[in-house]
Amino acid sequence: MKYVIQTFSPILFPLLFVAIFVHSTPAYAQFTLPGFSADLTLNTAPEYPSPGESVRLSVRSVLLDLSASEITWYVNDVIAASGTGVSELTVTAGPLGSETRIRAEIGGQNTGTFVAGALRPTEVDLLWEGDSYVPPFYRGRALPTAGGGVRLYTIPRFQRPGSASLVSTDDLIYTWRKNNRIIQSASGRGKNIALLEGPVLFGSDTFSVETRTTDGELRGFASVRISSIEPMLVLYENHPVFGILYHRALPAATRAAQAGLASETSIPEVEATLSAVPYFAPVQNPDGDLLLYKWLVNNAVIENSLTRPSSITINAEGADGRARIELELTHATNFFLSARRAWTLTLAGSKNAGVSDPFQPFNQ
Repeated sequence: MKYVIQTFSPILFPLLFVAIFVHSTPAYAQFTLPGFSADLTLNTAPEYPSPGESVRLSVRSVLLDLSASEITWYVNDVIAASGTGVSELTVTAGPLGSETRIRAEIGGQNTGTFVAGALRPTEVDLLWEGDSYVPPFYRGRALPTAGGGVRLYTIPRFQRPGSASLVSTDDLIYTWRKNNRIIQSASGRGKNIALLEGPVLFGSDTFSVETRTTDGELRGFASVRISSIEPMLVLYENHPVFGILYHRALPAATRAAQAGLASETSIPEVEATLSAVPYFAPVQNPDGDLLLYKWLVNNAVIENSLTRPSSITINAEGADGRARIELELTHATNFFLSARRAWTLTLAGSKNAGVSDPFQPFNQ
């Protein structure tokens, strides 16, 4: 938002224009003239109004006693409020593409001492997701884990007064910040997408973006606070016909099940292939070289496939079919990543083997 402050002195200053930009909340503009007693500040809250939002305006002075001064407020050249000590005014921002002119005169009408500005509402949406893995058809958001990244997208809607079209996102300047620190490498003209370092283990960071036109007449702002989480291991049956059954996860073993107080998951087949999905791990491929899988079946380490380390095949032929499966996941370079989970399941022996229905829930 751009403010223009004007003041007159009949002797020394016939006309002076001072243009400033506001950079904090609440916004303010301040000036002092030699030999002139007025030191005026114009505040707006919020600093970046949206269409239809209530905006509180206030005028401040270090040297003048505004509580005893006659103040007249104008909105689009129409008197909106007037009186002694009326240093605040609440207005409603117009629609997108509008301009609301504001002027506050100190000492009554036509005194030559005033502060003026204009409200030009904008809209900025900030979308984000973790730079992490989620399986196909996952409906949720990918979340960031420690040592991973956060991908942010800003969608600005800027419309100049009198224009029927929006300003192109490529013509806007974006300033990205993490915890109020400017990220120079991600900022610049047309950079409405940023990939930034995510929060540390169990930490939270505030990510923000300030968007403006090249002339500074339109500005917008959006921020979001993001926390890191630990990756989550989920086990699925890899069906020989239908592939990984993402709609039917194997329940993890509970303490009651581990103590023999609850029945385990039952699969009516002699052999089953199981695939683990490392939700939110900072990788693009769960079978890549960066993730390290350690499988244990009934406390024995199992050598998994080099090409598909996220999967194992269990054969219960000639056995009672009961198995306790444990999986430990680590990362080759990200020492903050660690996940562990266990499952208890029963496969049918060779005499009771059948074919499982992939569209029915597991029997427990």
